[in-house]
Amino acid sequence: MKAQVKRWRPIGNRRARVVLWGVVHNHARGKFDAIRKLSDDFEFVGWVDDSASTAMRMANPDTAFYSQWPKIDGEALLRGEIPCDLVVVECSNSELVGISTRIAEAGFPMHMDKPLGADQAGFRKMSGICESRGIPLQIGYMFRANAAINKLVELAKCGILGEIYSIDADLDHSYGYPKYPEYATHYPGGTAYLLACHAIEWAMPIFDDAIPLRTHSIVKPAPGDPDGAATHTLTIMEYPHANVTIRVCSRGTQPCRHIRIDGTNGVAQLEPIEDFRTVKHTTGLDESGLSRVESLDVRLFLKTVNDAARDAGFHEGANLLRFPAPEDRYAGQLHELARILRGEIPYPPGLYRHDLIVHKVSLDACNVRTEAV
Repeated sequence: MKAQVKRWRPIGNRRARVVLWGVVHNHARGKFDAIRKLSDDFEFVGWVDDSASTAMRMANPDTAFYSQWPKIDGEALLRGEIPCDLVVVECSNSELVGISTRIAEAGFPMHMDKPLGADQAGFRKMSGICESRGIPLQIGYMFRANAAINKLVELAKCGILGEIYSIDADLDHSYGYPKYPEYATHYPGGTAYLLACHAIEWAMPIFDDAIPLRTHSIVKPAPGDPDGAATHTLTIMEYPHANVTIRVCSRGTQPCRHIRIDGTNGVAQLEPIEDFRTVKHTTGLDESGLSRVESLDVRLFLKTVNDAARDAGFHEGANLLRFPAPEDRYAGQLHELARILRGEIPYPPGLYRHDLIVHKVSLDACNVRTEAV
């Protein structure tokens, strides 16, 4: 008789013991700082050093920074020899799915960074392991806890803007050089693979996670980059009455990233979308000259006050919704995961499937052939 697989259970009212697996991913430092900041939620156990990996990375990590904390043997962790309630996976992009699958098989909840692999099969298998055992799996889509972006989605879904016909998102940046053209072009779709998923993840719920009629990208070199470099992409998601465009250029201006959503009754827009000084990329980014963003301002213009707008207290013409700029990009999402681990709130219903759909469409955006989810 086949042994019954043990389902995951909440840890109860205590801090979650956390291991950081990998420091190569360029979000690793930011996740680590967020974990330490959330001292009421997490007890940091140690880190797994993946710096010897030969996998493609944007920049080599500063392992000396982590040396004051215990270094963990990943194999010992997987064998259950190290007490752990959560693994935060921050290894190289090409190793994320393979390592996360082994962690899922060992039964550990995860915060797993992105992108989720250049084919559907790997992430589908790993997600299926987690879903079958009820293991919390949080993907590091970095805007999930951004209150201003969540408000944009809410405005689009509730009917205040009328029928949505256009969404435009800018995820330009200017980090990672001189290696960035080699780094981005290593992956199918280049910058679309690395970054478009962050916008796809919040845009799709506006259309109830419906698969677009077609998703594709124009891929070309950014100005000054070598011929063939995949560093300037325009992703287009086509719906029956709407288009979603996501622009990523590696010679852009990241602090001016913006979002605009147009509907038949009005427009909602956000710029900047975050305080970029809090991002903490380990990419050699020069933050000099960046000013503190005190608030994230959603500017809403309505043609008329329909019932949804009236119920929300909006008026015809210009409206301003102001949100405090969070001090940490990742803390909100990790705090939510801590509450799930303690059993205070349920794992979001439908999230496993949502993440599978987002992964499929993200690969479509890289002009990779995919199958139905």
